[in-house]
Amino acid sequence: MMRSFLFIILFFFSCPLLSFSQPGIKAVFTDIPPDIDGFVNEPIWSEAAVINEFYQQLPKNGEPATEKTEFLFLFDRNNIYIGVRCYDEPSLITSKEMARDVDLSNDDRIQLIFDTYFDGRSGYWFQLGPRGSIGDALVDDNGKNFNKSWDGLWDGRARITDLGWEGEMVIPFKTMGFKKGNDTWGLKCIRHIRRKSESVYWPATSLNAERFQISNAGKITGLTNITQGIGLDLVPYLTGGFSKKQESNSKPVVDGGIDAFYQITPSLKAALTVRTDFAQTEVDEKQINLTRFSLYFPEKRDFFLDGSNYFIFGINGDDANPQNTRMIPFFSRRIGLDKDGNPVEIKYGAKFTGKAGDWNFGFLHIKDDNQWDNPGYSTGRIVRNFGKQSSVGLIGTHGNALSETSNSLAGIDLKLATSELSGDKNIALNLYSVKSFTKGTEGDDFSFGAEVNYPNDFFRFRLGYLRIGDNFTPGLGFLPRKNIRDFYGGFTFGPRPQNSKILQVKSGIDYTLLSDLKNGGLLSSQVNITYSAISFLSGDMISLSSQYEFDKLQADFPIVESVSIPAGDYNFWRHSLLLSSAQRRNVWGLTKISTGSFYSGTRTDLLLQAGYKICVPVYLGLESDRRWVDLQEGDFITQIYRINLNFLISPSIYWYNFAQYENQSETIGWQSRFQWIIRPGKEIFLTYNSPLIDPMERFRPEIYEARLKIKYTIRF
Repeated sequence: MMRSFLFIILFFFSCPLLSFSQPGIKAVFTDIPPDIDGFVNEPIWSEAAVINEFYQQLPKNGEPATEKTEFLFLFDRNNIYIGVRCYDEPSLITSKEMARDVDLSNDDRIQLIFDTYFDGRSGYWFQLGPRGSIGDALVDDNGKNFNKSWDGLWDGRARITDLGWEGEMVIPFKTMGFKKGNDTWGLKCIRHIRRKSESVYWPATSLNAERFQISNAGKITGLTNITQGIGLDLVPYLTGGFSKKQESNSKPVVDGGIDAFYQITPSLKAALTVRTDFAQTEVDEKQINLTRFSLYFPEKRDFFLDGSNYFIFGINGDDANPQNTRMIPFFSRRIGLDKDGNPVEIKYGAKFTGKAGDWNFGFLHIKDDNQWDNPGYSTGRIVRNFGKQSSVGLIGTHGNALSETSNSLAGIDLKLATSELSGDKNIALNLYSVKSFTKGTEGDDFSFGAEVNYPNDFFRFRLGYLRIGDNFTPGLGFLPRKNIRDFYGGFTFGPRPQNSKILQVKSGIDYTLLSDLKNGGLLSSQVNITYSAISFLSGDMISLSSQYEFDKLQADFPIVESVSIPAGDYNFWRHSLLLSSAQRRNVWGLTKISTGSFYSGTRTDLLLQAGYKICVPVYLGLESDRRWVDLQEGDFITQIYRINLNFLISPSIYWYNFAQYENQSETIGWQSRFQWIIRPGKEIFLTYNSPLIDPMERFRPEIYEARLKIKYTIRF
């Protein structure tokens, strides 16, 4: 009986379901490439393939777009060209941003996705705003995994005109991997009109689809005789400046290195790095940790982000899953950073990523200047795709970034998924298991999990289980807690009132129950109740929720340096109210207040955020995160202040300043980054980063790094 049931499940998920063919266009070849200046007025554009039938996903699903939109497509052997005309009343266009890769979610914008392998799973995402801000990302797992930190080499320009706004983009085929000999790609075109909370798509899409779902994309055909050239990119860099460590004088620093990228085939890519530099990488935001376990910080370094989708395992790539960081077999932040997040020199590294037929590959080896001087760190990932959305894969790592003890890891995962249940519904089943091999440790050294996920618009639910053994040690992974059984799940209802100023109302419950794997008994539990989260067409939002938590302290918990909570069982309730105005406005604000019991006493949190677009080139952002904790064992306050002051001189020249103060260490961190993109791939950076400034010593920096970096990409 069980075998028959499993066979039916595998057959259902691995076989393509009945679906309607998607619309398509045929790209037009040109010998006269357009000049990318933001004006779609050259005669050659009149010969381009045109998409102009757009339909709303929001707010009125299936109805025609309220404003006329045109996407135009041309290509030559080396590039694909996109022209866009977005008709609108110029004075009503929402456009505050100009810099590359900024968050445009509060601006009008267009987006397009190329499914270059035509597999309905992964793609390249590109974005353009009315003032020329461009952005890009890697999309994987049919839209669930969205890696916006990826930076490809391409260009775009846009202008606001009397008829609305228009723009042009040029994307080299060298920037994207694709299936050789296939002249058909998947294509999805999107326009957002922010003041109306309107999102329009080609092809038409349902409310159940992920924002960047690829399986329901249209087609662009006729892409023949395209080339990536030799496929070799050399990216040398030179950096110089000053460095100061604590209790020492500043010293001059001069350094250099090189990254090399070789496109072995249009879909397989090799990379080599020597003396990798991350001077321009954004700093992490300080976080308040009132738990006993490590906090998760995302990867931000370009070398590790490029191709990172090939190393995703199990549920780790599902950005909407609150459990996706509970167990990560390979976490690239373990490499090139010490336990406190400070940079460690990377001496060299190599990477191989790509696709071949239904197979995905990812291999990485890095040698850094770690304190144990080990031979380096290696990881490998192989995935076999089957059906439309399903896959099975293996992962392995070798090396230990946590200690000098030898460590390896091996794992297997299976995903059975479809986006065509009952026509347009999504459902996925994930099964995964990992075993570690640590010298001197035997037994109870594996982890496994299972999850079913039904992520649709009106009703969604998730149900999962994760077991982590007491001796399970991912030497290159992220694991905040072991020796647990984790039962988790939840559901959400999200009706959308018709003919209303309300866009959607969400209500639901999420829960997590953690028990002791060895001894049994409940270790902790958490239940989140969302009574109502209301999103308005205006972009404003209000939410009311409660949280119940149980925590069993098996030992005294030093929550801060001066206060320790004794071992015991604790139950507490907390209640939260969130109010947020639409960030598309020149002045916006957010307030979230949470209050209730906390261990032996009470706790109140107050989060305040505000933004002011002084003018298009200048933005000021302020944030205060304050927590009052009143316990029987003592009282304390934790506080973080953050400030952003950004100057957007042009779409290719900008200056970011970010400072943060944290009261437990009584220090200020400040990062200043100036970037000038002379041409895509040819950039100048000026950075100043000081994570330790003492305000009691006339704001004298104890540690700082000041750098001038020049990066020059040579393409063959």
